[in-house]
Amino acid sequence: MPTCIARSAAAGASERGGGGPMKSVATELVIDAPPERVWAALADFGSYGAWNPCLRRIDGEAGPGQSLRIAIRFGFLPPILFRARIDRFRRNELLGWRAVFLFGLLEGRHWFELHPLDAGKTRFVHAETFSGVLASLFIALFSGVIRTSYEAANFALKAIVEQK
Repeated sequence: MPTCIARSAAAGASERGGGGPMKSVATELVIDAPPERVWAALADFGSYGAWNPCLRRIDGEAGPGQSLRIAIRFGFLPPILFRARIDRFRRNELLGWRAVFLFGLLEGRHWFELHPLDAGKTRFVHAETFSGVLASLFIALFSGVIRTSYEAANFALKAIVEQK
């Protein structure tokens, strides 16, 4: 069962960005497959539309510094199209990107972590941190639907990886 939290990061100069404290949504679950198999599904951006109910499309390559065009959908909300740049990349361990919205008033840093567990399993973390002057309002309004969307994506990933 995934554990999910929506929280504010601890206050501090290094944890502030774009005019306000960072706010986070984080989910996790255990996938019965090794990190390499989970990574293969995550790095195959072209297949997201077939299985991911949240990240509907990602155009670009999974690699350090790569530019992406992303279509995301949170529950009942209309799709959001945006550009991002991969800023976290360690094959079979970490994949993440940064996107800026509303002329810099909101910034999102989205990432996936893969932690190897015994018996060939993976603890999968799917999270995003929001910063900027609109971060508090954004997280207050949308953390529930974002968390639910991330959980749905996590379970979809688990299903496709475990069936292989």
